[in-house]
Amino acid sequence: MRPVKRRKVGKAWLPFSLRARKKYPFRTPIPPCSVVRVIKSPSRAWKKNIGRRFRTRYYGWADGLDCIWLVNEKGKYEQTIDHEFLKMYFEVESISKERSLYGRNRPQFESME
Repeated sequence: MRPVKRRKVGKAWLPFSLRARKKYPFRTPIPPCSVVRVIKSPSRAWKKNIGRRFRTRYYGWADGLDCIWLVNEKGKYEQTIDHEFLKMYFEVESISKERSLYGRNRPQFESME
């Protein structure tokens, strides 16, 4: 296991986890661990999902910052969406204070129940 990169802020050494500084087509990626709820249905297959709550997973290096993974109530990775789909069909219930977008050295999600 590789050691965690750290940076000095004042007198403290903090993990190196800053928001991305590149310009993306969306303003800021939604932080991982945020809770979102389905409010509209883009198709008939999604009608059964209206009202369901999901958490957003950490982003993947290979997927990029516009691929949002949704974690269901049991803690399993279920679906992927992008920020445009999130804006149209989901409501953000709570925004997480997580600073690490990629979740390096973070544990797997537990169930929300």
